[in-house]
Amino acid sequence: MPQPPAQQRLHAMLDLLRQQIAQQPDGACRQPRFDSQLFRTSGTRLADYLRELEGNITQLTAADTDVARRQWLAEKVLDQIAALQRECQSQQLRVKRERPSVDARQTKREEYQGYEKRLLAMIQERELHLARAETLSVQQQLIREVDQLQERLARCRAAIYKLELPAMPR
Repeated sequence: MPQPPAQQRLHAMLDLLRQQIAQQPDGACRQPRFDSQLFRTSGTRLADYLRELEGNITQLTAADTDVARRQWLAEKVLDQIAALQRECQSQQLRVKRERPSVDARQTKREEYQGYEKRLLAMIQERELHLARAETLSVQQQLIREVDQLQERLARCRAAIYKLELPAMPR
């Protein structure tokens, strides 16, 4: 069953907002970004607010709500979308102390996961070359390279694992 045009526009706006939020540094802020009348979420990350908005849109598009509730919810959803769009556009204007704090552990984890992805691609590439290698010396060289990359991958995964452990009190 096709969606009504209003729902299609609403979902298009939501998709655009998701893309805008994905491009933002989404760390936690010291204070809530929005008034408690607009968002009830306890988190301070843009993704937290986006999740609440998505829940409200789901409720809005459900057929079992009464007309007055749907109208109120539609206005709230539009206000939330406008507020999130403004927040995305004004991130650069925030003074340094008000900008979202970046979790150093998360940043490191993402960096290490990037290394892991590249190492896996390099291993796969070397293994493909090994399968096509014709001389023994080339095969031996590729086997050494694959072994070295496997060792690097193991160290990388160990570092990721250490980051995922809860921080130990000193």
